[in-house]
Amino acid sequence: MWAPLRNNLKRLVFGAMPASRFLRRGPSDRKRIALTFDDGPCPQTLEYLDLLDQLNVPATFFVVGDRAERYPELIQQYIRRGHQVASHGYDHQRFSALTIAQLDDQLRRTELAIGPQRTMQPWVRPPYGAMSVRSLTQMTASGRVVAMWSFDSEDYSRQDAAELIARCTPTAIQPGEVVLFHEEQAWTYAALPTIVKQLRDAGYEFATMADLFGA
Repeated sequence: MWAPLRNNLKRLVFGAMPASRFLRRGPSDRKRIALTFDDGPCPQTLEYLDLLDQLNVPATFFVVGDRAERYPELIQQYIRRGHQVASHGYDHQRFSALTIAQLDDQLRRTELAIGPQRTMQPWVRPPYGAMSVRSLTQMTASGRVVAMWSFDSEDYSRQDAAELIARCTPTAIQPGEVVLFHEEQAWTYAALPTIVKQLRDAGYEFATMADLFGA
């Protein structure tokens, strides 16, 4: 009985959300896309950054606060190499399961760990994409931008480079797409050069999420 009411309320809230506060897919008038990586930093971060340097691809990294505290030098590496860094919560708990005070603590501690963001407003991507109406309202009311994705590579379940390459093709990915990947996964790392080459050969340009949305 209550599920349809909750779903209708969510649709109303999302529909009323200012476009600048809830980002999912960029403009489709140009063949530009954003590659995003969740869950870092990690011991493999430098390998990812070296690879992206070789591919000449800027990306957006949504980092976990307790990991950012553990690897502060890697946060600086993201920034120094021209990537965007934003929040992915402090310890990867679902925001929908947190109280107002707990969510505020998660957001504050993570932003403190990663330092100033390159955007005027702090950006955050909820772990698992899990949000309630209350947590979404809390994030946007506090001046934050909720940054989601429009194309899921499914690299958390497709643990094979060939499968990822077959999924992330130029025919599947459309202009303006925000593509979700994860750090600390060997199969994602192995698939990236081919994915990038195929998309670039098809005329796609790569941008950070902030640049894609002109933030």
